[in-house]
Amino acid sequence: MAKIIPFEYFEMVLDHSVSNMKRIKKELRLAEDIASLDYIGLVILNIKKYNDDFIRTIGGVLRESDVVSSKNNLVYLFLPGTDFEGSMNIISDFKEFYEDTFDYIVSATLLRDLKSVKDILSELDKLALDKGWQV
Repeated sequence: MAKIIPFEYFEMVLDHSVSNMKRIKKELRLAEDIASLDYIGLVILNIKKYNDDFIRTIGGVLRESDVVSSKNNLVYLFLPGTDFEGSMNIISDFKEFYEDTFDYIVSATLLRDLKSVKDILSELDKLALDKGWQV
C-alpha cells in the first residue's frame, strides 16, 4: 500500500526518497542501469470524478515505496524505481478500471539526470497548466 500524504509534504518526501536512492546507488557502485534504482516516475492525474475513495483505491494497489498526494483535484503519484513504460502500464490499468475518468501526465527521469525534485515538479505543473488544469 502506497503512502498517502498531504500535498504540502510531497516535495519533501520526494527529496528524501531521491537522496536515499542516490546514496544506495553510490554505495553499491553499480555500473549498469537498473530500473528499480535508476528511475523516478512522476504522474499527475486529472480526475473528472474526484473523491477520497479514488485516492484510497490507488494507494491500496500501489507499492509501499510509492507516494500519493492530491491538490486541486489533481492526484500526484511518485513512483520510485519506475520507468516511463512501467508508469504507463500503471496508468493503463487505472484507466481501464475507472473507465477513462481521468487524464494524465507522465514523467520518468533517470536518477543521474535529476538536478532537483522542485524543478521536475515545476515542469510537470507547467505541462498541467498547458492542458488547462488548475494546479
